[in-house]
Amino acid sequence: MSTWRAQVRPPSGDSKLALTVVFREPDDGFARVIWQAPGRAVTLCGNLYEKAAPLHQRTLLIEQSSLGGAGQLIVESTGTEPVVERVELAWVEPLVLAAGWAAPSGLYLTPAGKVLPGDEMSGVGRHRPLDEEKGRVMDAVLDEGPVKIDSQNPVRFVAPIAGSPAYGRLEAQVAGLPPGEEPWLAVNGQNLMGVAAELPGLDDPGFRQGAIGQSLRYGGWRKVVAYVPVGLLHKGENQVDWQMGGAGSMTVRNLRLQVVYGEVSQTMVPPQPVTTPIVEVSSASLPPVVERTEKNVQPQLRTGLSSGGGVVGLRTE
Repeated sequence: MSTWRAQVRPPSGDSKLALTVVFREPDDGFARVIWQAPGRAVTLCGNLYEKAAPLHQRTLLIEQSSLGGAGQLIVESTGTEPVVERVELAWVEPLVLAAGWAAPSGLYLTPAGKVLPGDEMSGVGRHRPLDEEKGRVMDAVLDEGPVKIDSQNPVRFVAPIAGSPAYGRLEAQVAGLPPGEEPWLAVNGQNLMGVAAELPGLDDPGFRQGAIGQSLRYGGWRKVVAYVPVGLLHKGENQVDWQMGGAGSMTVRNLRLQVVYGEVSQTMVPPQPVTTPIVEVSSASLPPVVERTEKNVQPQLRTGLSSGGGVVGLRTE
Protein backbone atom coordinates (compact mmCIF):
# COMPACT_ATOMS: atom_id res chain seq x y z
CA MET A 1 0.00 0.00 0.00
CA SER A 2 1.06 3.59 -0.68
CA THR A 3 0.00 6.32 1.76
CA TRP A 4 -0.31 10.12 1.69
CA ARG A 5 -0.95 11.93 5.01
CA ALA A 6 -1.69 15.45 6.19
CA GLN A 7 -2.36 16.84 9.66
CA VAL A 8 -5.59 18.90 9.78
CA ARG A 9 -6.99 21.07 12.57
CA PRO A 10 -10.56 22.30 11.84
CA PRO A 11 -11.26 26.00 12.46
CA SER A 12 -14.07 27.26 14.66
CA GLY A 13 -17.50 27.58 13.07
CA ASP A 14 -19.48 25.36 10.69
CA SER A 15 -17.35 25.59 7.57
CA LYS A 16 -16.82 22.40 5.54
CA LEU A 17 -13.58 20.93 4.27
CA ALA A 18 -13.28 20.67 0.47
CA LEU A 19 -10.66 18.03 -0.28
CA THR A 20 -9.49 17.84 -3.92
CA VAL A 21 -7.20 14.97 -4.87
CA VAL A 22 -5.49 14.76 -8.27
CA PHE A 23 -4.19 11.26 -8.86
CA ARG A 24 -2.97 8.74 -11.42
CA GLU A 25 -5.57 6.04 -11.90
CA PRO A 26 -4.27 2.53 -12.71
CA ASP A 27 -6.29 -0.19 -14.44
CA ASP A 28 -7.17 -1.90 -11.16
CA GLY A 29 -6.94 -1.48 -7.40
CA PHE A 30 -8.42 1.29 -5.27
CA ALA A 31 -7.58 4.49 -3.43
CA ARG A 32 -9.53 5.35 -0.30
CA VAL A 33 -9.71 8.44 1.88
CA ILE A 34 -9.59 7.96 5.67
CA TRP A 35 -9.93 10.41 8.56
CA GLN A 36 -7.90 9.28 11.56
CA ALA A 37 -8.29 10.95 14.94
CA PRO A 38 -7.27 9.80 18.41
CA GLY A 39 -9.24 6.68 19.19
CA ARG A 40 -11.18 6.43 15.90
CA ALA A 41 -10.88 6.16 12.13
CA VAL A 42 -13.56 6.96 9.54
CA THR A 43 -13.55 6.02 5.84
CA LEU A 44 -14.67 9.12 3.94
CA CYS A 45 -14.49 7.50 0.49
CA GLY A 46 -13.98 3.81 -0.18
CA ASN A 47 -12.61 4.31 -3.70
CA LEU A 48 -11.63 7.48 -5.54
CA TYR A 49 -11.17 5.63 -8.83
CA GLU A 50 -13.87 5.98 -11.50
CA LYS A 51 -12.11 4.20 -14.41
CA ALA A 52 -12.25 7.52 -16.21
CA ALA A 53 -8.72 8.46 -17.32
CA PRO A 54 -5.04 7.85 -16.40
CA LEU A 55 -5.01 11.31 -14.76
CA HIS A 56 -8.12 12.17 -12.78
CA GLN A 57 -9.39 14.19 -9.82
CA ARG A 58 -12.10 14.00 -7.19
CA THR A 59 -13.39 16.56 -4.73
CA LEU A 60 -14.97 15.55 -1.43
CA LEU A 61 -16.95 17.90 0.79
CA ILE A 62 -16.48 16.86 4.42
CA GLU A 63 -18.66 18.01 7.32
CA GLN A 64 -16.92 19.12 10.50
CA SER A 65 -19.09 16.65 12.40
CA SER A 66 -17.30 13.85 10.53
CA LEU A 67 -13.95 15.13 11.76
CA GLY A 68 -14.67 15.91 15.40
CA GLY A 69 -11.42 17.76 16.01
CA ALA A 70 -7.80 17.57 14.93
CA GLY A 71 -6.57 14.51 13.11
CA GLN A 72 -4.99 13.15 9.94
CA LEU A 73 -6.31 12.92 6.40
CA ILE A 74 -4.99 9.78 4.73
CA VAL A 75 -5.14 8.73 1.07
CA GLU A 76 -4.31 5.04 0.93
CA SER A 77 -3.87 3.26 -2.44
CA THR A 78 -3.03 -0.26 -3.56
CA GLY A 79 0.39 -0.89 -5.09
CA THR A 80 3.84 0.33 -4.14
CA GLU A 81 3.92 3.39 -6.43
CA PRO A 82 2.33 6.62 -5.10
CA VAL A 83 -0.69 7.73 -7.13
CA VAL A 84 -1.33 11.15 -5.56
CA GLU A 85 -0.21 14.02 -7.80
CA ARG A 86 -1.63 16.96 -5.89
CA VAL A 87 -3.94 17.65 -2.94
CA GLU A 88 -5.79 20.90 -2.16
CA LEU A 89 -7.58 21.63 1.11
CA ALA A 90 -10.00 24.54 1.51
CA TRP A 91 -12.48 25.48 4.24
CA VAL A 92 -15.67 26.62 2.51
CA GLU A 93 -18.92 28.27 3.60
CA PRO A 94 -22.37 27.60 2.06
CA LEU A 95 -23.94 30.19 -0.24
CA VAL A 96 -27.49 30.34 -1.61
CA LEU A 97 -27.72 29.57 -5.33
CA ALA A 98 -30.79 29.22 -7.54
CA ALA A 99 -30.91 25.68 -8.97
CA GLY A 100 -33.57 23.53 -10.62
CA TRP A 101 -35.14 20.41 -9.20
CA ALA A 102 -32.59 18.28 -11.10
CA ALA A 103 -29.90 19.27 -8.57
CA PRO A 104 -31.52 18.26 -5.25
CA SER A 105 -28.26 17.76 -3.40
CA GLY A 106 -26.90 21.27 -3.98
CA LEU A 107 -23.94 22.54 -5.95
CA TYR A 108 -20.31 23.43 -5.19
CA LEU A 109 -18.53 26.21 -7.07
CA THR A 110 -14.78 25.65 -7.19
CA PRO A 111 -12.28 28.55 -7.11
CA ALA A 112 -11.47 27.72 -10.77
CA GLY A 113 -15.11 28.23 -11.78
CA LYS A 114 -16.29 24.62 -12.08
CA VAL A 115 -19.69 23.66 -10.68
CA LEU A 116 -19.83 20.24 -8.99
CA PRO A 117 -23.06 18.51 -7.85
CA GLY A 118 -23.17 17.87 -4.14
CA ASP A 119 -24.02 14.17 -4.41
CA GLU A 120 -20.72 13.44 -6.18
CA MET A 121 -18.79 15.01 -3.31
CA SER A 122 -20.15 12.74 -0.60
CA GLY A 123 -17.96 9.80 -1.60
CA VAL A 124 -20.86 7.35 -2.09
CA GLY A 125 -21.74 7.76 -5.77
CA ARG A 126 -23.65 10.11 -8.03
CA HIS A 127 -27.40 10.24 -8.55
CA ARG A 128 -28.78 8.83 -11.77
CA PRO A 129 -29.36 11.59 -14.37
CA LEU A 130 -33.02 12.27 -15.18
CA ASP A 131 -35.02 13.40 -18.20
CA GLU A 132 -36.60 16.85 -18.11
CA GLU A 133 -39.55 18.07 -20.18
CA LYS A 134 -39.67 21.86 -20.57
CA GLY A 135 -42.59 22.72 -22.83
CA ARG A 136 -41.40 22.44 -26.43
CA VAL A 137 -37.97 21.31 -25.22
CA MET A 138 -37.21 17.72 -24.28
CA ASP A 139 -33.95 17.19 -22.36
CA ALA A 140 -33.30 13.44 -22.39
CA VAL A 141 -30.48 11.19 -21.21
CA LEU A 142 -29.02 9.22 -24.12
CA ASP A 143 -26.49 7.33 -22.01
CA GLU A 144 -25.48 7.66 -18.36
CA GLY A 145 -22.10 6.05 -19.12
CA PRO A 146 -19.28 5.73 -18.58
CA VAL A 147 -18.40 4.90 -22.22
CA LYS A 148 -14.81 4.53 -23.46
CA ILE A 149 -14.10 6.08 -26.89
CA ASP A 150 -10.91 6.39 -28.95
CA SER A 151 -9.95 7.00 -32.58
CA GLN A 152 -10.08 3.27 -33.36
CA ASN A 153 -13.27 2.57 -31.41
CA PRO A 154 -15.89 5.27 -32.04
CA VAL A 155 -19.40 4.87 -30.67
CA ARG A 156 -22.79 5.47 -32.30
CA PHE A 157 -25.83 6.34 -30.21
CA VAL A 158 -29.22 5.78 -31.88
CA ALA A 159 -32.01 8.06 -30.63
CA PRO A 160 -35.58 7.45 -31.89
CA ILE A 161 -37.60 10.69 -31.73
CA ALA A 162 -41.40 10.48 -31.79
CA GLY A 163 -42.19 14.12 -32.60
CA SER A 164 -40.98 16.56 -35.25
CA PRO A 165 -37.65 18.01 -34.03
CA ALA A 166 -36.44 21.42 -35.17
CA TYR A 167 -32.94 21.72 -33.68
CA GLY A 168 -31.05 20.42 -30.68
CA ARG A 169 -28.11 20.49 -28.33
CA LEU A 170 -25.78 17.71 -27.18
CA GLU A 171 -24.10 17.78 -23.77
CA ALA A 172 -21.82 15.33 -21.96
CA GLN A 173 -19.08 15.08 -19.37
CA VAL A 174 -15.73 13.94 -20.72
CA ALA A 175 -12.53 12.76 -18.99
CA GLY A 176 -9.17 12.15 -20.64
CA LEU A 177 -9.61 14.77 -23.38
CA PRO A 178 -6.40 16.83 -23.74
CA PRO A 179 -6.72 20.62 -23.27
CA GLY A 180 -7.26 22.39 -26.59
CA GLU A 181 -8.89 19.38 -28.29
CA GLU A 182 -12.54 18.63 -29.02
CA PRO A 183 -14.15 15.29 -29.84
CA TRP A 184 -15.43 14.60 -33.33
CA LEU A 185 -19.27 14.54 -33.40
CA ALA A 186 -21.77 13.88 -36.16
CA VAL A 187 -25.56 13.60 -36.34
CA ASN A 188 -27.16 11.47 -39.05
CA GLY A 189 -23.97 11.42 -41.10
CA GLN A 190 -23.26 15.17 -40.92
CA ASN A 191 -20.34 16.68 -39.01
CA LEU A 192 -21.15 19.14 -36.23
CA MET A 193 -19.15 22.34 -36.47
CA GLY A 194 -20.23 23.96 -33.19
CA VAL A 195 -18.47 21.62 -30.71
CA ALA A 196 -16.96 23.23 -27.61
CA ALA A 197 -15.10 21.70 -24.66
CA GLU A 198 -15.08 23.47 -21.29
CA LEU A 199 -11.69 24.77 -20.18
CA PRO A 200 -11.45 25.39 -16.42
CA GLY A 201 -9.40 28.26 -15.04
CA LEU A 202 -5.70 27.58 -15.14
CA ASP A 203 -5.63 27.58 -11.32
CA ASP A 204 -7.60 24.33 -11.41
CA PRO A 205 -5.47 21.64 -9.72
CA GLY A 206 -6.25 19.17 -12.51
CA PHE A 207 -3.76 20.79 -14.90
CA ARG A 208 -0.45 18.96 -14.87
CA GLN A 209 2.63 19.86 -16.93
CA GLY A 210 4.95 16.97 -17.78
CA ALA A 211 8.59 17.10 -18.74
CA ILE A 212 9.93 19.60 -21.28
CA GLY A 213 8.41 18.86 -24.65
CA GLN A 214 5.41 17.02 -23.22
CA SER A 215 1.92 18.43 -23.67
CA LEU A 216 -0.22 19.87 -20.88
CA ARG A 217 -2.61 17.32 -19.36
CA TYR A 218 -5.84 17.74 -17.41
CA GLY A 219 -7.37 15.31 -14.93
CA GLY A 220 -11.08 15.54 -14.19
CA TRP A 221 -14.50 15.73 -15.83
CA ARG A 222 -15.16 18.54 -18.29
CA LYS A 223 -18.34 19.49 -20.10
CA VAL A 224 -18.61 19.18 -23.89
CA VAL A 225 -21.53 20.84 -25.72
CA ALA A 226 -22.54 20.91 -29.38
CA TYR A 227 -25.27 22.70 -31.32
CA VAL A 228 -27.34 20.54 -33.68
CA PRO A 229 -28.57 22.85 -36.49
CA VAL A 230 -31.98 22.88 -38.09
CA GLY A 231 -32.55 20.01 -40.48
CA LEU A 232 -30.14 17.45 -39.02
CA LEU A 233 -32.60 15.79 -36.64
CA HIS A 234 -35.75 14.13 -37.95
CA LYS A 235 -38.71 12.10 -36.78
CA GLY A 236 -37.76 8.48 -36.23
CA GLU A 237 -34.29 7.04 -35.71
CA ASN A 238 -31.37 9.47 -35.37
CA GLN A 239 -27.69 8.54 -35.23
CA VAL A 240 -25.26 10.43 -32.99
CA ASP A 241 -21.60 9.52 -33.60
CA TRP A 242 -18.75 10.21 -31.16
CA GLN A 243 -15.08 9.75 -31.92
CA MET A 244 -11.77 10.87 -30.45
CA GLY A 245 -10.30 13.65 -32.56
CA GLY A 246 -6.64 12.68 -32.00
CA ALA A 247 -4.60 9.97 -30.33
CA GLY A 248 -5.46 8.57 -26.94
CA SER A 249 -8.89 7.89 -25.48
CA MET A 250 -11.64 9.60 -23.54
CA THR A 251 -14.48 8.53 -21.27
CA VAL A 252 -17.97 9.97 -21.74
CA ARG A 253 -20.78 10.03 -19.21
CA ASN A 254 -24.12 11.87 -18.73
CA LEU A 255 -24.71 12.19 -22.48
CA ARG A 256 -27.85 14.28 -23.01
CA LEU A 257 -29.78 15.45 -26.05
CA GLN A 258 -31.98 18.54 -25.89
CA VAL A 259 -34.53 18.81 -28.68
CA VAL A 260 -36.82 21.73 -29.57
CA TYR A 261 -40.03 20.56 -31.23
CA GLY A 262 -41.98 22.48 -33.83
CA GLU A 263 -41.21 24.27 -37.07
CA VAL A 264 -38.73 27.14 -37.24
CA SER A 265 -37.73 29.53 -39.98
CA GLN A 266 -33.98 29.43 -40.47
CA THR A 267 -31.63 29.25 -43.43
CA MET A 268 -29.95 25.87 -43.58
CA VAL A 269 -26.28 25.61 -44.53
CA PRO A 270 -25.39 22.19 -45.99
CA PRO A 271 -22.97 20.57 -43.51
CA GLN A 272 -19.91 18.59 -44.53
CA PRO A 273 -20.42 14.84 -44.98
CA VAL A 274 -18.84 12.32 -42.63
CA THR A 275 -15.78 10.54 -44.00
CA THR A 276 -14.66 8.55 -40.94
CA PRO A 277 -16.13 5.02 -40.66
CA ILE A 278 -17.97 4.04 -37.50
CA VAL A 279 -16.98 0.65 -36.13
CA GLU A 280 -18.71 0.42 -32.75
CA VAL A 281 -22.41 0.98 -32.24
CA SER A 282 -24.24 2.23 -29.18
CA SER A 283 -27.90 3.06 -29.10
CA ALA A 284 -30.18 5.15 -26.94
CA SER A 285 -33.75 6.34 -27.18
CA LEU A 286 -35.53 9.61 -26.56
CA PRO A 287 -37.18 9.01 -24.08
CA PRO A 288 -34.19 6.94 -23.05
CA VAL A 289 -34.54 3.26 -23.83
CA VAL A 290 -31.00 2.40 -24.85
CA GLU A 291 -29.32 -0.43 -26.71
CA ARG A 292 -25.58 -0.54 -27.21
CA THR A 293 -23.87 -2.96 -29.58
CA GLU A 294 -20.13 -3.27 -29.00
CA LYS A 295 -17.69 -5.04 -31.25
CA ASN A 296 -18.07 -8.85 -31.02
CA VAL A 297 -20.64 -8.47 -28.22
CA GLN A 298 -24.36 -9.29 -28.33
CA PRO A 299 -26.67 -6.24 -28.09
CA GLN A 300 -27.54 -5.34 -24.52
CA LEU A 301 -30.85 -3.66 -23.75
CA ARG A 302 -30.56 -0.63 -21.47
CA THR A 303 -33.87 0.37 -19.87
CA GLY A 304 -35.13 3.89 -19.26
CA LEU A 305 -33.08 5.87 -16.79
CA SER A 306 -35.89 7.78 -15.08
CA SER A 307 -37.66 4.64 -13.89
CA GLY A 308 -34.62 3.08 -12.18
CA GLY A 309 -33.09 3.61 -8.77
CA GLY A 310 -31.78 6.95 -7.62
CA VAL A 311 -28.06 6.18 -7.57
CA VAL A 312 -25.79 5.04 -10.36
CA GLY A 313 -23.32 2.43 -9.11
CA LEU A 314 -20.16 3.67 -10.78
CA ARG A 315 -17.78 3.27 -7.87
CA THR A 316 -16.86 0.38 -5.65
CA GLU A 317 -17.08 1.98 -2.25
